[in-house]
Amino acid sequence: MFFSDSILTRKGPLASIWLAAHWDRRLSKAQIVATDLPTSIRDVVNGSLPPMALRLSGQLLLGASKIYGRKARYLLDDCADALTRLKTTVTSGSEQAVDMPA
Repeated sequence: MFFSDSILTRKGPLASIWLAAHWDRRLSKAQIVATDLPTSIRDVVNGSLPPMALRLSGQLLLGASKIYGRKARYLLDDCADALTRLKTTVTSGSEQAVDMPA
């Protein structure tokens, strides 16, 4: 397998995507949210990085899909939390008298 060592270093441009492909539980929420997926996928697909093997690019795309799934799950959880807070605010606010003009 051929690839540049600078791609997969700890602070490399594709490090979090590679970790998501192999050890997705090791990534924290902050690391996943900070990952810029469009740029990373563009780098893998367009070949703007040094040449890499087809297997490595496939693994990187798998990691990108796992990160995308986790980002979608975080968004769903945040929306559900906001909805429940909004519902509790509206239901508790209905007990108070609201002085609105007719």
